[in-house]
Amino acid sequence: MRNNRLTTRNQIRDTLVTLLMSVVLALVVWLFAMDQENPLIRDDFSTPIPISVRGLDPGLQTLQDLTQRTVSLNVRTSKRTWDSLAADDFSAVIDLGDEGPGSHDVDVIVSVVNPDIEILAQQPRQLRVQLESVITKTVPIVVDVVDSAALGYDWQTAIVDPEVAEVSGPEALVNQVQAVHAEVLLLGTKTQIERNATLLPRNGQGQAVDRVQVQPTAARVVVPVVQQPGRKEVAVLVQVDGQPAASYRITSVKPEPSTVILLGSAEALRNAPGFVETAPLSIEGATSDVRERLPLNLPENVSVLEEAGVFVTVGISAIESSATVSRRPVVIGLSEVLTATVSLSRVDVLVSGPLPRLDALGTSDVRVMLDLTGLTPGSHVVVPVVVTPEGIGVEGVIPQAIEVVIQPLLPPDDLTPPAIPNGSSGEPPPTPTPAS
Repeated sequence: MRNNRLTTRNQIRDTLVTLLMSVVLALVVWLFAMDQENPLIRDDFSTPIPISVRGLDPGLQTLQDLTQRTVSLNVRTSKRTWDSLAADDFSAVIDLGDEGPGSHDVDVIVSVVNPDIEILAQQPRQLRVQLESVITKTVPIVVDVVDSAALGYDWQTAIVDPEVAEVSGPEALVNQVQAVHAEVLLLGTKTQIERNATLLPRNGQGQAVDRVQVQPTAARVVVPVVQQPGRKEVAVLVQVDGQPAASYRITSVKPEPSTVILLGSAEALRNAPGFVETAPLSIEGATSDVRERLPLNLPENVSVLEEAGVFVTVGISAIESSATVSRRPVVIGLSEVLTATVSLSRVDVLVSGPLPRLDALGTSDVRVMLDLTGLTPGSHVVVPVVVTPEGIGVEGVIPQAIEVVIQPLLPPDDLTPPAIPNGSSGEPPPTPTPAS
C-alpha cells in the first residue's frame, strides 16, 4: 500500500515537471517568435532633444543662452516603437529652483512617457550654468550716421527722442553696455532725415552685447542736412537745336548729372538763376538717339564744383501709328485631292508700328493665310493667320473668322471606273495594224 502511494506521488511529480517544462518551452518559443517579428533595437536617436529650464527665480538669469542646448540619447526599444519614435516622446529639463547666483553643475533630467523605451545613455548628463542677478541701468542713446549726404551737403548734429534707454539682463552683461546705438543711413540725401531707428546695445569697443533687453526698442532720430556755404545746387537745362527726321519724334532729354553745384560768393550765388544752360545740341534730321558731352554756360563770377560739362542724351524714336491693309487670303495645308472655296476674297488687317515702317510696307510684307491642314470635305470656319515683318504688330483682323467650303477635286461619279460590257474579258481592244 505504501509503495502504491509512493508510485502515485512520483507519477504526479513527473506529470507536473513535464507540464512545467512544456509551459517553459512554449514561452521560449513565443518569445523567440516575438523577437523575430518585433526585435529589440539599440541605437542613437537621431533627433536632439531641446533642454528646457524649470524653477528659475525671476530675479536671476542665465549668463549663457540655453535656448539652443540639446541632449542626445541612445535608446533601446522594439522595432515597432522605434519606427514611430519622435522627439515629443522625450522631455529634457534642468531644475534651477534651488540655485542662487554663481556657477552650478546641474543634472539634465530626461523623461520618457512610453515604458517600452529604455534610455541607455545621454550626452550631456550635466550642464554648467552661470546664474546672474537681473539688473537694470540707464544708458545714453548714440546716433551713428554710417554714410554721407549728397555732394555739397553736410549733416548736422542728430536729434534723438528719447535721449536715454534702459538696459536690463544678467548683471555681467548689462555692466558691459556703455550705450545703445541708433544707426541712420543718409543715402546721399539733400534734405533732413527723420526715421525710427532700432536701438542696439554696445560695449565700450562698439561691439554688440547679446542677451540684454532694451527699452524702448527704437527711438525717433532727426538728422538735419544743409547745403555747404558758398555753394548752390541748380538744375541743368539742355538746349536742343533742330528737329528729328520726318516721322520721328523726341522721346526724352536727359542730362547726366541733372543738377550741378555752383561755387561762388554769397552775392554771386544769390544772383544766379536756379538753372544753368548747356551749349546747343543739334538733332537736325536725327533718326536715332543723340548723345554728346556739352559745356555749361555759367553765370559770371561762378564756377562749378565738378568738371564743366555734362553728358546729354536726346531720345529719338519713330512715330508710332496704325494702318489698315487689305489682303487676299492664301490657302495652305489643303490635300491635293481636295479643293476649297473661300467665302471672302479680301481680308482687312489693322497693323501698327513705326510710321516709316508702315509707309514702306509692300504687298508681300503682310500675308493672310488660312491653314486647312487635316480638314475634310464640308463647311468650316477658319481663323486667319497673319504674318508681318519684325516690328509690325497686328491689332485686329476683319473678319476674325472666314467660312471655307472644302470639296473633292472631282465629283464622286467621275471617280468611278467605267463599266465593263457583258461578255467582255475586260482586256482593252487590240490596236489596229495599218495595211502594208
